[in-house]
Amino acid sequence: MSANHRLAELLRVGTRQRLLGEATEAEQSLREAVAIVEEHFAEDAVKLAAALNSLGLVCKDLAKYDEARSLYERALAIVDTNSDANADDIATLYHNLGGIEHARRNYTEGEAFARTGIEIRKRLGSSAETALAADMVALAAILDGQQKFEEAEPLYLEALGVLERSPDSNAGEIAVALNDLGALYTQRGDSDRAEELLVRAVDIKSQTIGPRHPDVAVTLNNLAIVHKRRGEIARAKALYQDALGIFEEALGADHPKTLACRRNHDRCATELPDSQA
Repeated sequence: MSANHRLAELLRVGTRQRLLGEATEAEQSLREAVAIVEEHFAEDAVKLAAALNSLGLVCKDLAKYDEARSLYERALAIVDTNSDANADDIATLYHNLGGIEHARRNYTEGEAFARTGIEIRKRLGSSAETALAADMVALAAILDGQQKFEEAEPLYLEALGVLERSPDSNAGEIAVALNDLGALYTQRGDSDRAEELLVRAVDIKSQTIGPRHPDVAVTLNNLAIVHKRRGEIARAKALYQDALGIFEEALGADHPKTLACRRNHDRCATELPDSQA
C-alpha cells in the first residue's frame, strides 16, 4: 500500500474511532497518520495541517490539553502562511483552540479564540451557516462558564434555529446545543426546561453515536444534576452511576470527566455542589 493510501486509511479509521468514542484507538491511528505526513508529505501544508488538527481533536478528548493546543497552533501557523488554505479551515482551528481553553476553564482566552473564529466564518456567508451555528454554541458555552447567561442563551437559541432546519444532517450539533442550553437552565434554576432539553440530547446522542459513548455520559451527568437539585436523590445517583460506567470504560478512571462524575456520585446525598463533566 502506498503512503498516500495508508494515510487516507488511517485518517478515515482514526476519525471513525473518535466518533465512536474509542479515543485511545483513535490516538494510535492518528499519531501514525501524522508520522506518515511528516515523512512523506511535509511540503503539503494543507494535508499536514489537517492531520495535526485531527490528532489535536483526539488529544483534547483524552484531556491532553497542552499537546492538543500545540497541535492546533502548529496547524494554524501552517494554514495562516499558505495560499492554498481556506478561511473555513482557519476558523475551525480557532474554534478548536477555544474549545481547549473552555475545557481548561480559561474562559477569557477561550472567548477570544471563539470570537475570532466566528468573525472569520461570518465572512464566508451562507456556505458556512451550519459551521457558524456550531461556533455560536461553542462561544455560548464559554460565556455560560463565565455566568454570562443573558448573552449565552440567545446564542444557543439562534444556533438551534439554524441547526434544526436540517435536523438529520445536524443531529450531533443539535445534541451538543441542547445539552449546553439544558446545563444553562439548570444553573438558572429552571429544572423543567433543563430536563426537557437534556432528555432530548440523550435520545439524539444515543441514536446517532451509541448509548455507551462518553458524550452521552456528559449529558447523563448533567441530567443527574437536575434530579439532585430537585431532591430526587435515587434517580440522580442512578444516572451518575450510568455516566460513570461509560466514562470509566471509554476514557479511563483518571480522566477529568470521570473524576468529576465520580465526585458528583459520591456527593449525591450531600449538600456539596455538583459539576458538569
